[in-house]
Amino acid sequence: MKNYKILFNFLTLFLLLSGSAFAVAKKPANKIKPKNNSVKKTAPAVQQKATIPKEKEIIKNIIPNCSAQATLADIVKNPDNWLNKEICFNGIFSSFSGLALDYPPAMRERKKYISLVLLRPNTQIPLAELKLAMKIEEAQKHELLPKIAEGDSVKIKGKVFSTALGEPWVDILQIQVIKDPNSKNNNSTNAFDEL
Repeated sequence: MKNYKILFNFLTLFLLLSGSAFAVAKKPANKIKPKNNSVKKTAPAVQQKATIPKEKEIIKNIIPNCSAQATLADIVKNPDNWLNKEICFNGIFSSFSGLALDYPPAMRERKKYISLVLLRPNTQIPLAELKLAMKIEEAQKHELLPKIAEGDSVKIKGKVFSTALGEPWVDILQIQVIKDPNSKNNNSTNAFDEL
């Protein structure tokens, strides 16, 4: 019986030791991380400079010089005579439109340009044959163009950049708005406020 006790104690001890050996074997070995002797360099902190808001750039409501004066009738009747030339002409504002935009032979993208329509002289009929385009960014900065109303007189300096469809396509370089006290919707609201 004494032998059985020794054997029992031996097996118990063996099981206890083998169980702890298995437990030790199941534990993940601690991996020794190699020392990184390289020093990480961090970029110096960038100091934020206080930005001073620029004054809103305003394009003045004047046309200082005109090399060639033309009439609306002459521009529309003879567009090839004015191709690639700077001209000045007068008219009566009708409306903003998309008339001169997104036509591939005379491309001016709707995202970058606006189009104006003038009235035929001495009528209330739009002069759709004359395609006028102006960069939106410049139109928004103009002193009076955002407040223009139907019936206001305009003096335009532009360059005929195309005669597609046999019609003049004009980039507006400068515009002068002469507010008419009798023009429709003559108020001080800005046409570009909602954009």
